Amino acid sequence: MKKAIFLLLLSLWFSRYYSQCPPPGTVTLASQTDVNEFAANYGTCNVITGDVIILSGFVQDNSEVFSEITDLTPLNFLKNVNGNLKITANINELIGFNNLIQVRGDLEITNCKFLKSISGFNKLQFAHDVVIALNPVLERVEGFKEIETITFSLKIGFGDQLKEVSGFENLKIIKEELNISENPFLTKVPSFNNLIEIVDDLNFTSNPSLNLIDGFNELISIGNDLNIEATKVISGFNKLERIGNYFDLRGLGMEEIPSFNNLEEVGAGFRIANTDIKSINGFNKLLKVGNINFLEDWFILSNNSKLNQVTGFGSFIFVDGNLEVKNNILLQNCSWLCNIINNGEITKDLIIQNNLGDCLTAAKIIEICDPDFDDDGVADVIDFDDDNDGILDTVEGNGITDSDNDGFPDSKDLDSDNDGCFDVIEAGFEDQNSDGILGDLPNNVDINGLITNEATGYTTPTDKNNNGIFDFQEASNTDPGSNGLVQLCLNSPIKDLFTVLNGNPDRGGSWVPSLASGSGEFNPLKDKPGVYTYIHSDPTCGQRSAQVLVDIPSTLTAGEDTEVVFCNQITQVDLFNFIEGNPSKGGYWAPQLESTTNIFNPQRDLNTEYTYTVIDDFCGEISSKITVKNITKPNAGIGTKIQVCEYVPSFSLFDLLEGNPDANGTWFPSLPNGIFDPSLNVSGNYSYTIDNGACGSETSIVEVEVLTNSSLNNVSIKVNDFSSKNNSIQVLVFSDREYEYSIDGFNYQIENIFNQIKGGEQTVYIRGVDGCEYYTETVFVKSYPGFFTPNNDGSNDVWRLKDFPDVNYTIYIYNRYGKLIKEFKSSSGFWDGTYQGKNVQSSNYYFKVVTETGEVLHGNFSLLRK
Repeated sequence: MKKAIFLLLLSLWFSRYYSQCPPPGTVTLASQTDVNEFAANYGTCNVITGDVIILSGFVQDNSEVFSEITDLTPLNFLKNVNGNLKITANINELIGFNNLIQVRGDLEITNCKFLKSISGFNKLQFAHDVVIALNPVLERVEGFKEIETITFSLKIGFGDQLKEVSGFENLKIIKEELNISENPFLTKVPSFNNLIEIVDDLNFTSNPSLNLIDGFNELISIGNDLNIEATKVISGFNKLERIGNYFDLRGLGMEEIPSFNNLEEVGAGFRIANTDIKSINGFNKLLKVGNINFLEDWFILSNNSKLNQVTGFGSFIFVDGNLEVKNNILLQNCSWLCNIINNGEITKDLIIQNNLGDCLTAAKIIEICDPDFDDDGVADVIDFDDDNDGILDTVEGNGITDSDNDGFPDSKDLDSDNDGCFDVIEAGFEDQNSDGILGDLPNNVDINGLITNEATGYTTPTDKNNNGIFDFQEASNTDPGSNGLVQLCLNSPIKDLFTVLNGNPDRGGSWVPSLASGSGEFNPLKDKPGVYTYIHSDPTCGQRSAQVLVDIPSTLTAGEDTEVVFCNQITQVDLFNFIEGNPSKGGYWAPQLESTTNIFNPQRDLNTEYTYTVIDDFCGEISSKITVKNITKPNAGIGTKIQVCEYVPSFSLFDLLEGNPDANGTWFPSLPNGIFDPSLNVSGNYSYTIDNGACGSETSIVEVEVLTNSSLNNVSIKVNDFSSKNNSIQVLVFSDREYEYSIDGFNYQIENIFNQIKGGEQTVYIRGVDGCEYYTETVFVKSYPGFFTPNNDGSNDVWRLKDFPDVNYTIYIYNRYGKLIKEFKSSSGFWDGTYQGKNVQSSNYYFKVVTETGEVLHGNFSLLRK
């Protein structure tokens, strides 16, 4: 009766708990009826905890086809989906979802056979992955006006009729790739002018009707590839600084590209090929191509049949691989390559082919790139000091040595080790105006290009640590990096300001003003916003510094992640009061508490982890987590005692504990994961401890004895013999361990009794099943013949003892009436089946053996006459 009442109450409780939101798990809507009923039942629910799958035309096992979904507007109430939202519905128009704020999983709109347009999603701020693909008649995608962060990818593709994509105006970060490809009729794409970072690829490929890509004006970094194919006009990309892998523009029909004048680095290959571009002007900050990834790196400008002018590339100094300019049949001037040829490095081949004029061959380009690096009127080919830093070119490596691998040889580098301190100072010479050139202006030089009006210079440079490397070629001055900016919310994670510095800062500097952490870690809840200065000091080159501006534009906070532990069963608590970090009021809980307030009741609220979220205009959704743990008494299980062989494989001591112990305890002495290895670990007591903090701890002990391979000394062998039919040997080992036994040393058995044993000496072998412990003993099994046939055929004509120990004995043979028939000694006697010279009849006969030690044995045998 009590059980029935309990089940009834439990049922009512579940009904009440889930009345506002669906149960945890996947929600599948397979018909219009499903959509309407879901909206009717859960239309007030703010948070869907699992996946929402909209699958039109679903077929059940009984082949019943659900009704087609024609209207999704009843789902406009949805605000938060903590799982995936996947839509495959045979609708003509997908509108609405304008109350949806976030999708913690993937948002997929795929395989919608009749879908022609998508609009809405205009409050969506966050999604993990957005995929719009394989919708064969889709023509237009609009909306998505507020989404700022996609933590995986945005993919729009394989749209056979897709003509226009708009929206996404506020998208700032894509944590993986942006891929708009395989759309044959696409003519318009968003500008993406608020997008700052793409962590993986940016792909626009196989969109043959796309004539314009205009935007990406805030984009700073592409983590992997920039890949654009056959788009007529590309503009924008004004702030792009870094491409982690390939820069690849290609395809006939491409006529115009941006200057990319802020692009500094391409991690792998750079290619502009097979285009209709007429001129290229830009790339003036591009330094290096192929210096990040160990790939098939190259710089390729090829097969651009209309290209007649290239200008820019003024800072270009490094290509890790081939540099190829070929098959540009109208290109005559390649002076844009002079900087990398004179001052940089190409690790493989310079390939110049099938162009015109000065671009005809590599030799032609080198011929027009004869510089005077220091502009002192003396050509570098005869100048003894190409950079006028007071250090002879012969000391600086004559154009071969490049100490900092920046593409400029030391002989043309005023800071050869790139430590922020000019070579002239580190060499011990004077530079009064701090311009990196020996002495002060004017710089008069002689016929060899050496400055003549200074007292210092052109002597052996300083090597203070006497390690054979001149100080100007060995970085000795630490680099503070360059200024950085970071915006944080009050509940942002602790931020190491060192990571905000730009450039390549060295650690070990100091921060002014000091932070609460005593280091460079900024805690928004403890440190004030403002300017923090990072300082390095050097006795030779003085103090260098960089600054970080920390901006906290909002005072709203959701507090800090908190864990609350209760050692005893609780009734209810106000979770808000337990959040650390002074959270702001007015947020909401996910999942929603049954009380619809901050009150947590363990009898009604089943989850133990809750997210408290405050919505802020700047920081968006600010969240913290609170974990409620109701800890019971720790259980370390029941210990035991075991013996193990030194040869057995490793095993878990935890598995030996009885009493259902709690997992994740600690072992002492330390055993990683509780694994005992007899070849490494020694015998002893190993304690397992469960520590529940404030709720106490408990320990159990496993006593382990590691056995070595040694002879047993606790063995007893019992021989049951002197039988003509079944002699046996029984082996007794006084131990709880498992052993196996043999009497031939080859074939072993678990049974400790051997039957049907032949007479004579027998050797008993014992060994541990696990490979440890052994024993060998030889015993004698006494036996006698069970019959004989005295017919003078030469076989079994007489009866005597066989397989008997070598002792003296007397045998007495009796007939079945007890009459003594024969008596003889062991040394010579036998019986031939006669009595007083006459053959006795076939029958059973009995005998007695009396040994010299007094042992008396009895038996019987048969006399058979044939």
